[in-house]
Amino acid sequence: MSHENFIMELFSYCRPMGSETEREFVCKYLVPAGFVEDEHHNMILTVGDKPRILFSSHMDTVHRKDGRQNLLLKDGILTLHPDEKSSCLGGDDTAGIWLMLEMIKAGIEGDYIIHYGEERGGIGSSAKARAEPGFFAGIDIAIAFDRAGYTDVITHQGMRTASDAFAKSLAKELGSGYKPCPHGIYTDTYEYAHLVPECTNISVGYSHAHSPREEQDVTFLIALREALLQVDWKNLVVERDPLLVASEKFTFRDFQRGPQTLEDLCWEYPEVAATMIAAAGWSAANFVEEAESNFGIQLAA
Repeated sequence: MSHENFIMELFSYCRPMGSETEREFVCKYLVPAGFVEDEHHNMILTVGDKPRILFSSHMDTVHRKDGRQNLLLKDGILTLHPDEKSSCLGGDDTAGIWLMLEMIKAGIEGDYIIHYGEERGGIGSSAKARAEPGFFAGIDIAIAFDRAGYTDVITHQGMRTASDAFAKSLAKELGSGYKPCPHGIYTDTYEYAHLVPECTNISVGYSHAHSPREEQDVTFLIALREALLQVDWKNLVVERDPLLVASEKFTFRDFQRGPQTLEDLCWEYPEVAATMIAAAGWSAANFVEEAESNFGIQLAA
């Protein structure tokens, strides 16, 4: 099966946390790859002997309903099919899962964790860090594949979670315009920041996440795969001391972010967004009418 076809197959699964489709996806793709479920419902696989790097993604998506969806791949860009009424594409974080599966096939050494419930506040990763801190002993680097865009190597997720020196060394290995970025949004590696020196998140080529307009640049994703298979992981700099900043650690709900998009803010503060929309004179009926007219999604009962 070609890379494009396998990517489309993975992306066709709508996986709200705990759904039947999420479980089907796990059993069809993750268990055969060698992943084992831990007590927190994370899927874990180790390649190599005592690896120093942890690779991270998450199995859940923000789809409102589970099941399968129809997709369109055109000029290297994957989107929902024009006739599809799904609430999002799911590049966040199906792209990361595909990359990790490809790295495992290539024998890249590391601890691979596909987390449970990231979209609900890092349920699996926070539980792992809290209940099993010893799991992270000897791990110097945690890299999540869960960032929108094309160039970011994240150094801050509310607080500093990776050193600039590390981010520059990883960016150099990846090439293609990657560079350190301090404007991170929460992902699972944040939960390890008091245990692991360098915790980052890198761009995997999706945009308009959590919406029907979401797109995945498949050409970029495949090129990123090639770059990851060529990285000399021993060249990565480890500089940050997690013990010096452990006291700065916030909860998922109260950490302070860098510059945010309107999409980010509406997702994080839906009640505030709804109040502001109502204050502007919009009713629920107006919202449904505009959404169905402009985005082609069915909101009305």
